[in-house]
Amino acid sequence: MKLAISPCPNDTYIFHWMIHNPEGPGFEPVYLDIQELNEEARAGRYELSKMSCYAYLKLKDKYTLLETGGALGRGCGPLLVGSARSQHKDPESLLRHLAESQSPILIPGQETTATLMLRMYMDQRNLTIPLQFLRYDRILPALQEGSHEAGVIIHEERFTYPSFGAWMLQDLGQWWEQTTGSPIPLGLIAIRNDRLNQKERITEIIRDSLKHANEDPESAMDYIRSHAQAMEDQAIRDHIALYVNDYSLDMGEEGRHAMQELEQRARNAGAL
Repeated sequence: MKLAISPCPNDTYIFHWMIHNPEGPGFEPVYLDIQELNEEARAGRYELSKMSCYAYLKLKDKYTLLETGGALGRGCGPLLVGSARSQHKDPESLLRHLAESQSPILIPGQETTATLMLRMYMDQRNLTIPLQFLRYDRILPALQEGSHEAGVIIHEERFTYPSFGAWMLQDLGQWWEQTTGSPIPLGLIAIRNDRLNQKERITEIIRDSLKHANEDPESAMDYIRSHAQAMEDQAIRDHIALYVNDYSLDMGEEGRHAMQELEQRARNAGAL
């Protein structure tokens, strides 16, 4: 079975043992960024795939979520940041300028949860601002160069954006938590519906893989480093600590409620 995941440390940490366990069933990893994962899921390409929670809401006819292996949490949401080159140096001024000039905000994918949260946030603020896709790791360089004035950042960019001169307009995850009281549903693992007979077994394998990583975190570090795009070890550990938690083992009632909340609010915002 092919397993499509991102090369980010949280995914490689969770799935290291599952991919490399010689005594377990065989899983062939495919590494894609989140936009590519969502696109391939839309095509039903892989039997087992990571995808944005927002993308999943549009793909229930093709996939069923697994309640383990995902990225849900608190204090780990996407950030809306501004460029140091912008003449507008405070959030209200910059947002008003973007709306009046119709200058686009950079986003890491049309169907990422980050983009959905931005859309819901703008809807609440009665703001209409165009959105433009750029791969997540190119957004901060674009802001630094001054080609755009604002963007939504995810993954390890949460830790590095000040070094690009970017500054915070809005912590969209914090806005979500304050608005809903729920953890932030970012990404999940889903199984293609033609493989549903294997759902329980694969859920157990993923959970065992994560437990193995938690018991011996150093065993996966060489593998994680090989996919971590030259991240420093401390940044890798910070990334894992931020995105891998109890919800990764089992999203539980809180996680299920967060998904229901995301779906209802997406419908209210006209995003579903």
